[in-house]
Order: sequence, then structure tokens, then C-alpha cells
Amino acid sequence: MGIFKFSMRMLVKDYKKSLFYGITLIFAVTVCFVFFNIINNPDLADQAIAKSGGTWNEVQMPFSSILSFLIICFCCFMIFFANNFFLSRKTTELAIMAMSGSGYINSTMYVLYQTFTLLLLATPLGILIGRCVVPFSNAYMYQMLGVHKDPSYIPQEAYLYSFILVAIVLSMICVLTAGFLHKNDIQTLLSQEKEMKVKKNTKKSVSLVFFGIYIFGIVMMFMNPHEPTAYIAPTLVGLSGAVGVIRYVLPDVVRNLKRGIFLTKRYVLISISNLNYSIQRSLLLFSLMTIAVTGMLAILASNIHSPREFTTGVIGYVVVIVLLVVSIIYKLSMEAMTRKTLFLNLWKIGYTKKELNKIVRQEVISYYFVLILIPLIYIVFISGRFIYYGDMSFQFVFVYILSYVIPIIISGFITYVQYIDAVVKPIKGGK
Repeated sequence: MGIFKFSMRMLVKDYKKSLFYGITLIFAVTVCFVFFNIINNPDLADQAIAKSGGTWNEVQMPFSSILSFLIICFCCFMIFFANNFFLSRKTTELAIMAMSGSGYINSTMYVLYQTFTLLLLATPLGILIGRCVVPFSNAYMYQMLGVHKDPSYIPQEAYLYSFILVAIVLSMICVLTAGFLHKNDIQTLLSQEKEMKVKKNTKKSVSLVFFGIYIFGIVMMFMNPHEPTAYIAPTLVGLSGAVGVIRYVLPDVVRNLKRGIFLTKRYVLISISNLNYSIQRSLLLFSLMTIAVTGMLAILASNIHSPREFTTGVIGYVVVIVLLVVSIIYKLSMEAMTRKTLFLNLWKIGYTKKELNKIVRQEVISYYFVLILIPLIYIVFISGRFIYYGDMSFQFVFVYILSYVIPIIISGFITYVQYIDAVVKPIKGGK
């Protein structure tokens, strides 16, 4: 059987592994098309038209265009992230191919055929959805800007740049895929999905340092003069502390709890171990979520009286949250599929399905609680400063927090259902 036919057969057979990857591609293409429209639509152009000069200091770009460009870059980054996780779920197949005598070129083409097919399907579908979304986004922005034009108008550059971007992304994916397969041997590929490197015991003094860094980020907010950019450095400092706590301190805490008060807790003992693993694997997503929600809060607050920039920021904020939430669901769902054997063994040694459901529920609730809590503390302090200086209202903060918390709660329900479908429902017999 040819490599192309084999890759297509496996793509259809294991569609669950590529479902969320395909959704991410479609959504990313749609978003890029919408923002290319914002950048190139003359009716949405800033009155202070971008102009260039002889030096970099003389170059001026509308902030709405800069923000749109950053959102497009973020979409590309999420595509690469989804592709990397997609590759990590294909390692067993690639290892089997290698052991069967398949060469490096054939293994690379096997993955690229699947990726190219998904991108080939996602590009026209994403542009079609974007074509349907643009009139509504244009109408909303026209209303905010007082522009009386046909909202269905879409510049040709939006189509052209979307296709060019897809071509660039595909080229980068080819390079990343080839590099991934080149640096991993058979043994590494076989252990890729199950490997979990646990950090060595962290000294108590070091643990206190990471907690101190997280708190110091909050203190820094009150040390700097109040302005939107003043909260970038404190957020990054606090984020580094939070990452240190999760990466180095949390494994020791979990290990001590498992040996202590949770030793006889048959539900918590399993769920907390899975929770530790899931959070360790989601450090990048946790970091991106924290930076996104705190950064967009400052951007929206500073442009609340500029309809063009504020509207672009709102659309961008929604896009970022949706992309991150979809990526988190995708990541947790794929990891749940690797735990079928674990839950089957738990059922064989006496756990009931009701107890297995409880384990899953505890893990999912705890995971999303941590995801909400880490950025929320900084959101409260930053928004409190903006409210104190009269740059933001309580109503705006309330809506902003809800727009962050509600999608995460919804994604938690989706993750729980998919988790149960992956590890509990396949178990036949028993209660």
C-alpha cells in the first residue's frame, strides 16, 4: 500500500486525533481572514493613516492594524502548537512504521500528507466562514465608527493574504515536522505519549522563592505609575513565579500529599496524580492564558474611548480566549485517550464506574480551578487600579471577568464529557 493511501486511511480511522487540530486550523484561517479584512478595508482604516519616514522613529502605524497583526501572529502560533501536539499523538504509529522498515522520508511524508489534507480542507472552509462573519463584524465596527457603507464589502487583499499566510504556515509545518522526526528515534517515539519527567525534590527555601516572586509581581503594580504599559513587567514577573510553583513546587506537594493525608483517599490519590501530570503538560497554555487576559485588559482599558481600537481589541480578545480554550480541550481530550488502560485497571481491582466518574470529576474541576485562579488574581489587582484611577467601571470589569470565566467553565463541562467517553464508557460490565 502506498504511503499516501495508508496515511489517508489512518487519518479517517483515527479521526478523533485530528478533529480538534482540524477545528483549530479552520478557526485560525477564519480569524486571519477577518483581521486581514480589518487591516485592508479602507472604510476601517485609521484616520491617522499609516505613514513612513526616513527613520524608524518617523514610522507611524494605526494601533488597530498593529493589534490585528499581533492576533494573526497568535493564530499562527496556535496552529504550530496544535501541530506539535498532533505530532505527539502520532508517535506510536511512526515508531511502528520505523520498526517495519519505513525510512525517514516515508515517515515524514506520512505526516505531511495528513497535515496537508487537513489544511487543504480547512483553508476554503475557514475563508467561507470568514466570508460569512465579515459582514457582521464590519456592520458592528461601522456602527461604532459612524460609517455608512455596505458591510458586505471585502477587499481582495484579504483573500490574497490569507492564501499567502496558509502557504507560509504549511512551509513552516513541513520544516517542524521534518525536524521532529529527525531528532526522535524509535525508543523516544514509543515513550513520547507516556513520558512524564518529574522534577527532583525542591528545597523548601526555593519553594518560598517562587511564591515570593508571584507575590512580588503584585507589589510591583503599586510601585509603578499608573499607565497601561506599567502592568506588563509585573505580570511577567508574577507569571514566572507561577510557572516555577507549578513546575518545581507542585510535584513535591503532590508527592507529599500522596504519602500523607491522601494515602487512604482512594479517589483523591488517583485524581491528584493525573492533575499534576495534566498541569505540568499545560504550562505553556497556562502562561499564554495569563498573558492574554491581563494584556488585553490593559489594551481595552487604554482604548475604551477609541471605538476602532476598542472594537478591534474586543474581537481579538474573544478570538484569543476561544483559541486557547479549544487548545486546552484538545490537549486534555487527547491525554484522556492515553489513560484508558489506567482506568480499566482501576475497574478491575474494584473501583466502580461511579467512583471512576468521581475521579475524573475531581481532576477536571481542580484543573480548571487552577486555570481560572492564576490569572484571576492579577486581573482583580489590575482592574482595581484602573477603577481607582477612574479609567474603568465596575460593570466593565464584571463583564470582562465573566467573559473569561464562563468559556472556561463551559470547556470544563466539554472536557468532562469527553473524558468520561474516553475512559469510562468503553468499560463493559459492572456499575
